[in-house]
Amino acid sequence: MVLEVIKMTLKELKSIDVAHYTTVLTGISVLISIIVSMILIGFFAVAVPGSVGIMIYILPTIIFGTLIWSVFSYFMQSTLYNILSKKIGGVKFDIKGNYIKSISSKETTILASLITIIITVIVYLAVSFILPMILNSMLTVLMYSAQNEAALALYQIMMILNSPLVILAGLLIILIITLCITLLSTYIYNILGNSERGITVELSSEGSYTILDSLEPVNFAVAISAISLIINIISGIIMIINGNDILTTLLSILGGFITSFIACVLVAIFYNYLAPKIGKLKVELI
Repeated sequence: MVLEVIKMTLKELKSIDVAHYTTVLTGISVLISIIVSMILIGFFAVAVPGSVGIMIYILPTIIFGTLIWSVFSYFMQSTLYNILSKKIGGVKFDIKGNYIKSISSKETTILASLITIIITVIVYLAVSFILPMILNSMLTVLMYSAQNEAALALYQIMMILNSPLVILAGLLIILIITLCITLLSTYIYNILGNSERGITVELSSEGSYTILDSLEPVNFAVAISAISLIINIISGIIMIINGNDILTTLLSILGGFITSFIACVLVAIFYNYLAPKIGKLKVELI
């Protein structure tokens, strides 16, 4: 009987509605980029007199760049998830009512790592067609202007970036970091979830889909920020062992926690505001 109850609370994320996932998360990213851009304008206005005009021109670039990257990134994430989950199995949640108690570590780690690597390879292949042309143009300009040392340094950078060993090493580092962070994050969340400090959501049904109606901002921010804090503490200890200044590291950890908390609160607030207008996140849970 107990086993049957446990099975009933477990939900597998079979698929994600790509359109709604991409639209609503892109909207959130753009709103956050506007806030970040305004903060940057204010900072440079105080720190560098006369820089406001330049920063106002940069602002649309930041927002437009965020829009393009978000559409690509979220579209690829959801599409790849739907493809890979059919072969590997989807992420499993222990959901009791509107409370997410735990997340499966194995499937989450494998899927997150594979999706990250595939997107990284796609981005690298895209950049590898454009970057050489830009670097070659810069190299030509430096040589014509008799900046031979700078031209030589740029050429050496080009050779390093095109080295197969460097590329493989970079992909391996990204894979290892993603594996470690995702595995640690799910493990920490499951501890929080079992301590009644997990994420609370409002869910509803529409046919075979489960709809995320809203997120509880403070609850969401506390859970995610706690995970971020623990990971930052571990990273900070490693940095201190390697010789970093203790005070600087502690300030960095504290700043990371505060930034993470504010960002999570904004994400939840923006989701609750945008979702009813541009489309709520829809997933297929079985």
